[in-house]
Amino acid sequence: MNEIELLKELIDKKRIAHDLQLRIEIWTIENDRIRFVQELDNVSAEIEVLENQIVEIENKAYSREARSSMIDQFERYITEINRANPALSLSRNQGLIVENELFSGIVRDINYLLVDRVFGIHIPAYLQYTNDPNDSVSIPELTQFLRNEINILRQIENPNYLILWQYKDEFIERIREQFIE
Repeated sequence: MNEIELLKELIDKKRIAHDLQLRIEIWTIENDRIRFVQELDNVSAEIEVLENQIVEIENKAYSREARSSMIDQFERYITEINRANPALSLSRNQGLIVENELFSGIVRDINYLLVDRVFGIHIPAYLQYTNDPNDSVSIPELTQFLRNEINILRQIENPNYLILWQYKDEFIERIREQFIE
């Protein structure tokens, strides 16, 4: 298997493990719970093997490509958000009901580049701006944040999907801390 096939298999096994964990937590028939625990143990062992294979695989071209695409995506966001009138700020909700749709969109784009073998990036060409202080994000603040994310990604010298997955989780936490909480 190549790197992307290993990743897809790992994602599938983690989904199965999550489903089994939920079943274990809510199931009332003890024999079924015992079977689910055994299945979870088996799937967890398979996850460990897949993670080791992802780390040890020689050809990491796909994860290097994913890292590069993530950097390109952040650069595209920086370019697009800085096209606005400097007196405006970015809208958090982007005209939708979701309060932080702007950040949800950025995370979706990064996640997409990580979990799917993608040959292009999303161009955020229709970003909405506002002067409403309750719905705004400072363009310079978000630009600096994204530049810092690019620097973090560039420091990952030998990427693999486990490292990039960890990066994505930490990225989401940094967005929460700086812009949402």
